[in-house]
Amino acid sequence: MYLKSITLKGFKSFPDRTRLEFGPGVSVVVGPNGSGKSNVTDAVLWALGEQSPVAVRGQSMQDVIFGGAPGRQAAKQAEVELVLDDADGKLGLGAPEVSIVRRLDRAGEGEYRLAGARCRLVDVIELLSDTGLGKEMHSVVSQGRVEAIVTSKPKDRRLLIEEAAGLGKHRKRRRRAQLKLERTQDNLDRALDIEREARSRLRPLKRQAEAAELHSRLERQALEIRWELARDDVRGHRQAVAGAQAAADEVRQRRQRLDAELQAVAERRQAVEEALAARSAQREELSRRAYAARGAAERIGYRAEAV
Repeated sequence: MYLKSITLKGFKSFPDRTRLEFGPGVSVVVGPNGSGKSNVTDAVLWALGEQSPVAVRGQSMQDVIFGGAPGRQAAKQAEVELVLDDADGKLGLGAPEVSIVRRLDRAGEGEYRLAGARCRLVDVIELLSDTGLGKEMHSVVSQGRVEAIVTSKPKDRRLLIEEAAGLGKHRKRRRRAQLKLERTQDNLDRALDIEREARSRLRPLKRQAEAAELHSRLERQALEIRWELARDDVRGHRQAVAGAQAAADEVRQRRQRLDAELQAVAERRQAVEEALAARSAQREELSRRAYAARGAAERIGYRAEAV
C-alpha cells in the first residue's frame, strides 16, 4: 500500500485544483522556498484527520483555507483528497484504490468521505490504525519534528516509539473500552438505583392495586346481584304477561262462544219471525176465503128468498 495521489483545492497556497501523483517506492517533492512543499505535507496530515491547527502550522483550523492573493479571491472551503493504492488489501475494503476526502468551510463545517461515502473522523482513524498511517502514527514527520524527538524526554520518546510501533492504537482502544466499561457500570448503578426506588414505590402501589382489585370485585358482585334482580323482575313480568295473555285468550274464547250463541239465537228468531209471517199470511188468506164464502152464502140466500 502506498500514497498514489493527492489532490488539493483551496488548501493553503493551492487555490486551484492541483493533483500530485506518486508511485511505489520513494518520491521527492522539490521546489524553491515558499513554493508550497510543506503545505503538501500539511495537506496529507490534515486529510488523515489532524485536529490541531498548530500541527498544520496555523492558529485556527480555518487558516488552512486559501486566504486570497492579489487578483485572487479567498476560497470558500478547503478540500484534500488522498488516493491510496490498496492492491495488497491491507485496508480490507476490497477495492484496489481507496480515497479519503476531507472538506472544511469558513463556518467551521467539516466533512469526511471514505471511498466516496460520507463518514466520521473515527471511521477514518479506525481504518488507518492497523496500517501504520493516521494523524498520530508518525507516518508524517513535519519539519523540525526530528530535532524535537531527539531532544524530548525519555518518557515522551517512549510514548512516541510505542505509537510508531502501533501500540498507541491498542492503548487508545483499551482506553475506549475502559471508558465504555465505566459508562456501562454507571448505567448499571443508575439502573440499580432506579430498581431500588421502584421497589420502595412498589409497596404502596401494590396496596393500591389490591384495593383497586377489591373494589373491582365488589363492583362485579353488585353488578351480578343487580343482574339477578333484574332477571327475576323480567321473569315475574313474563309470568304476569303470560297470565294476562291466558286470561285474554279465555275471554276471547268466551266471547267467540257468546257470539256464536247470539248468532244462533238470531237465526232462530229469524226463523220464528219467518214462520209467524207465513202463518199470518195463511190466516189472512183463510180470512179472505171465509169472507168470500160468507158473501157467496148470503148471495145464495138472497136468491133463494127471491124464488
